[in-house]
Amino acid sequence: MATKGLSLPVFGKYENNNGTVTYSEPMILDKAVEYSVSWTTGDDNPFYANNNIAENDKGSFQSGELTLSTADLSQEISQIILGTKTKTDTVKIGEENTTVTTQVFDDSRNSPYLGVGIIELHQVNDKDQRRAVFFHKVYFNIPEEAATTKEDEIDWQAKEITGIIQRSDEVSSDVTHPWMTDAWFDTESEALAWLKYKCGEVPATQETSY
Repeated sequence: MATKGLSLPVFGKYENNNGTVTYSEPMILDKAVEYSVSWTTGDDNPFYANNNIAENDKGSFQSGELTLSTADLSQEISQIILGTKTKTDTVKIGEENTTVTTQVFDDSRNSPYLGVGIIELHQVNDKDQRRAVFFHKVYFNIPEEAATTKEDEIDWQAKEITGIIQRSDEVSSDVTHPWMTDAWFDTESEALAWLKYKCGEVPATQETSY
């Protein structure tokens, strides 16, 4: 088994209603280039008896950091995931007055919580398989800004954004504060459909004709 590709980061707005968590407005973030996740866990707390570990209070999940590189980050998506706002400026360009939509980063900015999914491409026994990974509760930090001038040979430059993964508020008979879920599929379209469902897309109702 080996990982050989990555595609289609998806997100949906997170909402908590007294432990009942729902997602809405699923969107594809942009074209994925690279992603990584690191975890922070508590330390193990072993109890020793007879010169050995008799019991162990194992370290539990505290948080995670998601680093995601995409082909670009549009103003529309940036506004949603970073909690910025837009305003318009009217500028005279040539002989025409032109309306320019601007994105404003100010003290009112507040990154919303999101559900975030990504699709890994694996090769298993010479056959392609997709692993869809869903992070239940994430908020993104403002990305760093950088660009390099164009030379004779293009130096492709991706956008990198970092998010903090937290426990979900969801508590039910099946799960208790989940932070990550994954599933395996034969095709990318199946993996994407599942991630959109996790992010709040309601499956179409099948009508039966008689």
